[in-house]
Order: sequence, then C-alpha cells, then structure tokens
Amino acid sequence: MSFPQLSVVVTTYNRVAILEKALRALLDQRTDFSYEVLVVDDGSTDGTPDLIAALSLDHPHLRCVAQPNQGRARARNTGIREAKGEYLCYVDSDVVVVPTFVQAHMEAHRVAREKRPGREVFVQGHSVNVDDFERLTEAKVPPFDPSRAFFDTKNISIRRALLEEVGGFDTGFVEYGWEDLEIGVRLKAKGVGIVRSNEALGFHYHPAFTVADLPKLRRIEEERGRMAARFLAMHPTLDVRLMTQDTWFHEGLNAILTWGGLLNERSLRPLFEALERAGYTGVAAQLAQIVLNQYNLRELRTALRNNP
Repeated sequence: MSFPQLSVVVTTYNRVAILEKALRALLDQRTDFSYEVLVVDDGSTDGTPDLIAALSLDHPHLRCVAQPNQGRARARNTGIREAKGEYLCYVDSDVVVVPTFVQAHMEAHRVAREKRPGREVFVQGHSVNVDDFERLTEAKVPPFDPSRAFFDTKNISIRRALLEEVGGFDTGFVEYGWEDLEIGVRLKAKGVGIVRSNEALGFHYHPAFTVADLPKLRRIEEERGRMAARFLAMHPTLDVRLMTQDTWFHEGLNAILTWGGLLNERSLRPLFEALERAGYTGVAAQLAQIVLNQYNLRELRTALRNNP
C-alpha cells in the first residue's frame, strides 16, 4: 500500500460555507507527488459531514475524522495521529489556497534540504487577510507577509515526526489562542528552523467588522488572555512575555491608547456604528482592537493573580 507524501490537515468547527471553498481549492492542486486532504471535524453541527461526504465521492484523496468538540489543540493532535503522510501541512478551514500551494510547500522543503542537509525546518506559507467572501482569491497580494509568528498553523508544513517528538499540541489550551505558538517554542528549542514561502499562498477569510460582532470579539480576547497565562506558566521567558503583553511597557501603552480606560467598548460604540454605516469598517476594526485588547489584558492579569 502506498502512502501520500503529504497530508493536508484541516481542522474545522461549524464553518461549512467557507470550508467548501477551502476544500475545493485544496482538492484541485497541481502536484507531481501524492497527497491527501484530511479534515478533522471537531463536532460540527452545520452540515459539515454532509459536505465532506459529497466531495469525497469525486475525490478519493479526501478523508474525514469526526470527533466530539474538544478544541483546536486536540483536533490538531488527531490530525497528527490519523494522517498518513510523512509531512503534515496545516491549513485553517477559512483559508482558500492557490492551485500550486501544496507543490510550493514541498518545493520549499526540498530547497531547504539542499541548502543545509540535516537541518530540520518547517515551512511557513504566505497568508493574506480578505473580507470579500465572493472574491477571496482576487485580493491584492502584499510583496511579503508582515507576520513574524513562529509556527502559525493557519498555513504551515512540517515533518510529522517532529511534532510527535515534541509531544504534539498541548491540550491544556482549551480556549482560543496560543496553542500553535506554544508548540513553536518547543520546536525552536529543539533547533527546528523556519523557512518562509511566498509561493505557498492562502487567502484567509476575515469578515469585515460589524458592531454586532463585538460580543464575539470580546469573548475571543478574554479567552486569549486566559490562555496567555497558561503559555506564560509553561514558558516564563522574555520572548513569551513580549508575545503575551506581560510587560509594564504594554500596560503603559494600553493606558495611553485608551486614555486610561476612558476609550472603551461602550464609549466608542456610537463611533463604531457611524464608521460601519459609512463603510469604514477597516478603521472601525483597528479602533475596536485597541479597546478590546483591554479584555485580553484584564483576563491575563486575573489568571496570573489566581495562579502565581
């Protein structure tokens, strides 16, 4: 029995509309090697199983593993366990990739092996945020990816054995955020390097800001703050403190940007509504992120006090 060289792992939960676009792009790749697409359905209730069943009729390299909702870390570990490829490529279920995406990932690994034989690396693909669902792949592509994140699972590939050697994703991250960057810290400590590939391009669907989204965005920031405390407990280093904003600098910057808390979700809501009506959703999103970050910092401080 032959095994695919690469397994593209897509973890998903209740994203059936964008998932269909994402899977169709992943299933129609131009490659000179075998690959599979493995969907880990983390308890979806929105028709995701029916979509995958329909697509798999014409695409035998599509598989699905369904499990009760257990969160991102456990879903990604299921991908490690169930994938058949030597290499894993994680792609978020709201990312639509170009037709040469899979080939670009493996080509980047090949070039890295030739340049520095014996050195272990992972490949970080290029991701572009897009808010137009109907014209996702028509967005203008910046010449480089401004993100400096080390191991962002929105678009990465790595030898499966490396993830197994460091113990997989930490399942203590039961809420939103940090589980990918945390395993990145362990990989970095093991000497694994990063190779960035602009050709491994994915368009990340990031819906335009609406005032109606504020409760959901607030919840995400609160979860990020609590999970940041776990990240810090595992790796109490300067790098992680900077990532999670656990410094006096970040406290001071937040106080300045919010005028000591006077600028907050409630006081700025009329401005958010006016900007949304005028079509300036990008400006509204930037302002909202500044004030929503207060929830992140508050939950981080509370968690650190409760678990010194």
